[in-house]
Amino acid sequence: MSRLAPAGAPRAGMLACICDPEFDVPANDNRWTRPRPWPLALGFAFGVLAQTLASGILPLAGAQLAPRPDLATLPFAALMLGAALASFPASFLGDAFGRRTGFALGASLGIAGGAILAFGILQRQFAFACLGALWLGMAQGFSFFYRHEAAASAGRPAAAAAGVMAGGLFAAVAGPSLAGLAETFFAPAFLVGSAVLAALAHTASLAVAVRLAPDARPWTQTGDAGPLTAILGPTLVAMLAWGGMSLVMAGAPLALMDCGIGEGALFGFIALHVAAMYGPAAPLALLGRRLPARLMAFGGLALVLAAIPLQFSTDPRFLAAALMLVGAGWSIATIGATGWLHQTARPGRLALALHDGALFSAAIVGAALAGRLF
Repeated sequence: MSRLAPAGAPRAGMLACICDPEFDVPANDNRWTRPRPWPLALGFAFGVLAQTLASGILPLAGAQLAPRPDLATLPFAALMLGAALASFPASFLGDAFGRRTGFALGASLGIAGGAILAFGILQRQFAFACLGALWLGMAQGFSFFYRHEAAASAGRPAAAAAGVMAGGLFAAVAGPSLAGLAETFFAPAFLVGSAVLAALAHTASLAVAVRLAPDARPWTQTGDAGPLTAILGPTLVAMLAWGGMSLVMAGAPLALMDCGIGEGALFGFIALHVAAMYGPAAPLALLGRRLPARLMAFGGLALVLAAIPLQFSTDPRFLAAALMLVGAGWSIATIGATGWLHQTARPGRLALALHDGALFSAAIVGAALAGRLF
């Protein structure tokens, strides 16, 4: 006779069914194990590939489809809004359902978002483009929790976060070529191929998510979680870096086109920006254990602030320099702030949700300011 398969301690979201005892325990169980770094980096890399494509698509799609010029940056702002909205479920679903379910849900939202964005561009529907951007942003919000998963289970959180973010180099290397192939395949429908490719990138991320290791024990269950006030320092520094990065990134594609840069070459500039965003993570994965996290956070912020004046130039070389400088500064500041957060605050799930939600909210403000300034 069939009996209930042993499933360990009960947890919210666990579905119990009558199963044959010869089958394994369900994959979404309560065991605590340290996640391996390579799957986290790979899942993050596919998420960054979709983010890279969306960052190049949305300003151009907004310029083509917006009913008024001042609404051209609205799809990019919707991307950031979706990421901010996803911060709380991305954090708390890790406890309720497990990291597999949480990251898989985020990837599924990205698949749907890419499909909706492609449909909106193809049908020239601005509202659908904004909706697709919102869902892609939600997927991005889930993807950025890969760095917290690595940092929370490592002795050197800054180095662990840098190791995960180094996976974003895949997007810089493969993104332009893949986008070119996708655009050729869907020609003459410009940007549709890149939107479909973003959905496929999240499909690959979904395949990685369902194979992740069982959950690591969170700080909230050890009783060691620090007070919420401890996250103020790293959160404020990272917010300034994210706001500055979004300000430059939202306005750069249109500024480059005003300087005579063609649509096909634009993805090359975006690739340089993405390479700068994740390139510093590779050496910091090795050196991050030796460098003070606060020093990295403030140093990265300084680079972001130095890039903003270059955005007002009409010279493509200065605009490219602004993209690379702000990308590098954002990367260093994010890695430093993540290490600072996990070293001093020992954050619980609420603290992590508030931290990432604040960062994406700052990015929304930066994108909105770009629509007014550029």
